[in-house]
Amino acid sequence: MQQATTTDPPTDCDLCPRLVDYRRELRTKKPDWFNGAVPSFGAHDAWLLIVGLAPGATGANRTARPFTGDYAGDLLYQTLAAYGFSKGVYDRRVDDGLELV
Repeated sequence: MQQATTTDPPTDCDLCPRLVDYRRELRTKKPDWFNGAVPSFGAHDAWLLIVGLAPGATGANRTARPFTGDYAGDLLYQTLAAYGFSKGVYDRRVDDGLELV
């Protein structure tokens, strides 16, 4: 059996034309935001995987970390902390020191 491998998409991934167009539009409106395919956050061999539909417009698309900077992240990271899946403090920023465990 082949071992699964994990890779992060290139920031300028063009596999989804609708997302490409959306990112181009946002890059014009919000050039200081990340505006790219968001890399994974946490251990690649974790037994729990949480998948979002697409980078949140004001969350991951802005911050470059999944579920960070919007209400989805507020709810998710509070829940993960309550059940011992994270350490540190979630503060809607990539540099908040939050770690997934």
